[in-house]
This record gives sequence, C-alpha cells and structure tokens, in this order.
Amino acid sequence: MSSPALTVYNRTLRYSVLIIVMLSFAAAFIQFLLQFNSNLKHSKQQLEMFTQQMDAQISPVLQFAGAVVNRAQLGVQLVVAGERPIPLLSLTTGDVLQQELSADTASLNQELQMLLQLQPYFDIAPASISPLKDLYYISEQGYAYNGQHKWSDYVVEQLADWLQRYQRLDNGYDRNPVFYKDFILEQAAMSVPFYVNERKIGRFVLALELAPLLANLERNNPDRYFLLLDHAGNIVASSKFINGDNLEQYQLQIQRLADLPWSLALIDKRGSVFSAGFASFMLHWFSYAGVLLLLAWLLARRYKRKIMGPLQRLSIHIDRLANDQAGVRRIPDGWQDLFEKVTELKTADKQKTD
Repeated sequence: MSSPALTVYNRTLRYSVLIIVMLSFAAAFIQFLLQFNSNLKHSKQQLEMFTQQMDAQISPVLQFAGAVVNRAQLGVQLVVAGERPIPLLSLTTGDVLQQELSADTASLNQELQMLLQLQPYFDIAPASISPLKDLYYISEQGYAYNGQHKWSDYVVEQLADWLQRYQRLDNGYDRNPVFYKDFILEQAAMSVPFYVNERKIGRFVLALELAPLLANLERNNPDRYFLLLDHAGNIVASSKFINGDNLEQYQLQIQRLADLPWSLALIDKRGSVFSAGFASFMLHWFSYAGVLLLLAWLLARRYKRKIMGPLQRLSIHIDRLANDQAGVRRIPDGWQDLFEKVTELKTADKQKTD
C-alpha cells in the first residue's frame, strides 16, 4: 500500500528546494545592493581624493600664471634700458628676429620692456612646477616669445598650426584663462589674456604636461587607468593611451576638477563596480543556497529515516495482517506501541468475525 505521507514528503521536498533557492536569491540580492552601494561610496570617495591630488598639483600653475600677469602689469610701467636684443618669433614669416629697444620700435617698446623683466619667469618655468612645461608670450602685434634664443622648427610649425585652429575661438573681451586640450607635443595649454589700459596687447600661454600626473596616480593605484576629459568628453590626457572613439566601451567614473574646466575620469581594470558586485552576488547566492540545501538535506534524511521509514514498515505490517500473515519482525525504535495496537485491533476484529 502506498503511503500518502510519502507523496506529501516528496512534494514538500520540491517546495523546500524552491523556497531555499528563492530565499537565498533574495538574501544574496539584498547583500549585493548593500555592497554595491558601499562600493559606489568608496569609489566616489577615492575619486574625490584623486581629484584633490590633481587640483593640488595644478594649483601652483594657476598661481604662477597669476604671478606672471601681475609682474607683467608692473613691467609695462617701468622703463629699462635694453641690455641685449630679444629674440622674437614672427608669426607671419616664421623667422626669429633679434629685436632691440629703439625709437623705431616704439609700438613694441612697452612689451619688450615687460619681457625683459619677465625673463626670470621664462627661465624657471620648465623646472619650477612639474605640470608646467613651457611659457610663451604671444603678442597681438604678430610675434611670439619663449625666453629662448632659438626656436625649434617643429615647435614653430605646431604653434602656427595651433594659432590657426583656435584664433577664431578667442574672445577679445574675456579676461579669464582659456584652456585648450591640445597644444604642442601632446601638451594641453592655458591661455591667460594680458590687458594694458583696457586694451588686450597679448596673452601668456602655459604649456601643461598632464600625462605624467596621471601616470603617477596609476603607479600608486595600479588597478585603475586615469584620464582627463573636457566638457565635450574628449580626452585631454591619460595615463594609458586610449582611443577616444572607443571611450564609450569603458565604464567611467568622473569627477569635475575645481581649478580646471576638465574632469578626472578613472577606469577600473578589474571591470565596473556592477560587474565586480555581480560576481560577489553569484558567490553569495550559491553559498547561501548550498548551506541551506545541505541543512534541508540533513533534515529530510533524518525525517525519512525516523518518520517515513517506520511509516513505510507500518504500511507493510498492515498489509501482512490484512492477508492473515505475520506482521513485520523488526519494529523501529519508539514505534512498538503503535505496531502492537494495530496488531491488537486486527486480532480483535478477527475474533469478532469468528
């Protein structure tokens, strides 16, 4: 005789497995959300720290630019004797001219006097501040000065090309610094306009080499790549060469810099925060499900051995008695009274029948 308890037992096992899978999934998913939120906060805090480090390294450049402009304002008001000719790059012809202070260059004398007094700033610019590579002065009168006696042909070519690209973008009335993502030799640039008596006479261009700063960040954090992006999402500099056309395939975390109109972005080499959290979610889900299934298996095994086994023997015992056979000989522990009562009922029923 088939026991209905066995059917209920098998059905309960299936329901238990389903409930365990659902409960373990819910517990792992809740932990995934908590861990994902915690990872986001931690990553955001780290990105803010990296941004502060970048700001701290770039801030001296802005201070240096302010000092140059202030000294230039004083320089145009002082009259000094020209001790040596000043090499000026003609932006029209590309030739370097040795220009001296004279009555024939009265329109240039004010700027030449200023450049003579700013020579120490041009000398110390490349060595004083790490992101600052070079300092240039570009006059509205069509010449440029870099504090050196010679100009590299490549630099002259690149400077002319840069001026041609961005000449129309300069606002003649804007006194704020203007930042450019590309300049010379894979450098960025900061252009600071220079005014005298409300008239713009030129601008100071500071060449910025930002890739080494990002490389230092990556060196201290080898599990991440670092990039600087402009407002349009174009790459200004990066710790590793990344094609800007394929930038959308990366999971970026972005934080705006305080002193520059650019943003610091980082790429986790291990993958996105979501993918790392998903791997942890699967691990926790299988762990929870495994532990609960093991517990359910132990309980089901004990229930089957202590309950279902004796019930099955009781069914066999009843079948044998019904066929006027001897009952089972081996009675499970703790079930003797029940087996004896069933036997007594069968004996009493037989006596009444007789």
